[in-house]
Amino acid sequence: MKAELIAAWRAQLEARRKVAESQQTAARSGTRVDGTHRPENRGERGAVTTQGYLAQGYAERMATLDEALRILELVGTEVREVVSVGALVELDDERRFLILPGGDATWVQAGKVKVRVISSAAPIAVAMLGKEEGDDVTLPDGDHELAAVS
Repeated sequence: MKAELIAAWRAQLEARRKVAESQQTAARSGTRVDGTHRPENRGERGAVTTQGYLAQGYAERMATLDEALRILELVGTEVREVVSVGALVELDDERRFLILPGGDATWVQAGKVKVRVISSAAPIAVAMLGKEEGDDVTLPDGDHELAAVS
């Protein structure tokens, strides 16, 4: 099940990267300046500059997604004894979290299992890192027991 959840997360990251790439291409087309198309006034020059900054932002987003995908390849699907990157964690109230690179609290689903993907820097993950099954963890909404770690 965890392998399917990680694959679903990878697919989401790859889809986000394709969208960012498409948006960067569109932004770059707004920066075109050549012999037949030159900005005629300050407003047009500002628009070209803005499109350049937008294209740069999309390039940075793609780099972030590429790094998350690269690290995701190293995570693996093996069972964890303690909460760490790559761990699937279930709390006593049946809330499930998968700690993965690029996690942003997005839901992913494999079969009937639905989990939130969070990064290791998320406050919830920080509170759980290093804990084992049966340990108590204090989260913003109160104390919980780690029902399962895999």
